[in-house]
Amino acid sequence: MALARSRPPRALALRVPASTSNLGPGFDAFGVALSPALKVRWRPAEKLELLRGGGLAESVLPIGRDPVLRGLRRAAILAGGGPPPGRIEVEAPFPPGRGLGASGAGLVAGLLLGNRLLGDRIPHEEILAEAIQLEGHPENATASLLGGAHWSAPGPDRRWRHLPVHLHRDLRFLLVVPPYPLATRRAREVLPDRVPFARAAAQARRPPLLLEGLRTLDEDLIRIGIEDDLHVAPRLRQLTGARSVLEFAARAGAIATTLSGAGSALLVLTRRGQLLQLEQRLKTRVRRLWGESGQVLRAQAESRGASFL
Repeated sequence: MALARSRPPRALALRVPASTSNLGPGFDAFGVALSPALKVRWRPAEKLELLRGGGLAESVLPIGRDPVLRGLRRAAILAGGGPPPGRIEVEAPFPPGRGLGASGAGLVAGLLLGNRLLGDRIPHEEILAEAIQLEGHPENATASLLGGAHWSAPGPDRRWRHLPVHLHRDLRFLLVVPPYPLATRRAREVLPDRVPFARAAAQARRPPLLLEGLRTLDEDLIRIGIEDDLHVAPRLRQLTGARSVLEFAARAGAIATTLSGAGSALLVLTRRGQLLQLEQRLKTRVRRLWGESGQVLRAQAESRGASFL
């Protein structure tokens, strides 16, 4: 017997936090939900359509491959139905391809939206597993769906475990967003195939220092722990002007600096009380380097994950 379908709602709205990932030795493992957010609105229409706004209007990705629609269609398959037609509007304060988790947030948004439209049939843990499967790695989707910070690793049964990571309440971030993207495919192509044993051993020593430093806001531990021997240096070579910005931020008083995700955005760690002064100095530097095309965004860890408004 066919399941009775309830009448679709008149409108839905979601807020899904962005994220930063790959902090130091946390490559493809460590993600932090951030206050800049993806906003998604759905309302009934004669056909399924998607419009991008804000920074996402820059996307050149075909609409059919948009993360929100990919998540929506996957949710329909899992729920055993087809989503009612509707107009989807999605926007963010930053462009795609900047290492701020736009893809993971979009997949989460699409899965949640499809699930709600089809009667909330999919368990929350299955939505997370599907988002990770579609994204190909766990950290961004986990941060966007759950909020907070998590270190993710697979168990012997191939199921992901997500360890919550506590961050000090005074920790703040500045995101320096260049006027150009770095494609994920290219970002992975430049990574080394092999790493000398000594470098691998050094990398393995750092996670406890980074996590303790972020918990206590111990600047020395953060600076030691956030060093990376795998992905930062080769990716920075693909980003015009990026290294000079990171060096400037360090001289201007940042606790530490690194890439956000695969880039091209740069992540600057600071304290709440030093945020405004550092922000102004970075804005001046970015304006000299990239004119009005670059951005400096304030951010803090977002404890709340994806939610309907």
